[in-house]
Amino acid sequence: MKRFSNPILVTRPYLPPLEDFKRGCEEIWSNQWLTNNGPILKRFQQELSRYLDVPETNLALFNNGTLALELGYYAMGLSGSEVITTPFTFVATSHALVRIGAKPVFADVDPETMCLSPEAAEKLITSRTKAIVPVHVYGNVCDVEGFARLGEKYGVKIVYDAAHVFGVFNRVEHVDRVEKKSIGCCGDMSMFSFHPTKLFHSCEGGLLVFKDAKVQEKLHELRNFAIHGELSCTDVGTNAKMNELQALMGLECLKKIDDLLDYRQKVYSAYAEVFSDCPEVKLVPYSQNKAYVPVLFKDFETRERVYTQLQEKCNVFSRRYFYPLLTDFAPYAYAKGSCPIAEDLASRVLTLPTYYGLPIEDVRAIAENVKEIVG
Repeated sequence: MKRFSNPILVTRPYLPPLEDFKRGCEEIWSNQWLTNNGPILKRFQQELSRYLDVPETNLALFNNGTLALELGYYAMGLSGSEVITTPFTFVATSHALVRIGAKPVFADVDPETMCLSPEAAEKLITSRTKAIVPVHVYGNVCDVEGFARLGEKYGVKIVYDAAHVFGVFNRVEHVDRVEKKSIGCCGDMSMFSFHPTKLFHSCEGGLLVFKDAKVQEKLHELRNFAIHGELSCTDVGTNAKMNELQALMGLECLKKIDDLLDYRQKVYSAYAEVFSDCPEVKLVPYSQNKAYVPVLFKDFETRERVYTQLQEKCNVFSRRYFYPLLTDFAPYAYAKGSCPIAEDLASRVLTLPTYYGLPIEDVRAIAENVKEIVG
């Protein structure tokens, strides 16, 4: 079993060449503009619009993904309602609902994709339901057609937590061409997280993409305290503005996005090759962007043994993601036991290290270590 002299973390953020970032900082110093919709933020918004093929009128940037979700939920009018979502996600998905006075109602997940099941969600729709919040887990795309049908059938909003799916596109085939459409265009709204643990980042940050361009004005108001000029405040907003340094990091990382995606694929392929003869380790295969490398073990005890021994014997840090399940946490314990598939997956899943620049020979060594521990 190989022990690495330096710790291998589950992820590391890509950092652009320092000289490139310095040039951007020189522009910021010259502008003397740090926040409040500065020129670099506007440029970042333009580039995101171009990359995602979404009109600028249909997106809005925020200083982090959690506040983007919170304000997005609020702008969608979800306060005081019930919202069906998944317990197999990070706490921000539901925390942001509770913060605006909505109640999360938890439905179970699909055992293969680990994403919210439309069939399970439909069983929980009542007259109090205003929205469904599916989560594209690990970059696995939800059943967007199934949720679209539910939205139309019941008149509920479909708001996606798309934190994991930056760089994922749907192929839409026309008679004369194939159109590449961002997964963020599904539903009424989608939130991308630009946290440094994500494949793409802006130090911290969040992006909302929405169907109705009229929502943009409301979001721009809410992210700046809902104040107008010096004399008017129309709602209870907050400070959720992305600053110029964050936007600069996002611009520089966006230049590298194709390489980041390609390298994740190489890492994933190396794991897949080593695990191909090991049925005790199931590599979850569906993600397009390979944002994570989740593996499933036969039971909780095996997962815990691999997690512990990788760290103690190999100096490799994996993550039990998502464990505990949201319904194991105090704020959501009212739903404990209601989602047995999600509970089972949470007890057996482990995400292995993946990031740009992780040596492929180290990836293979980590995988061999996992096989040895399991064996």
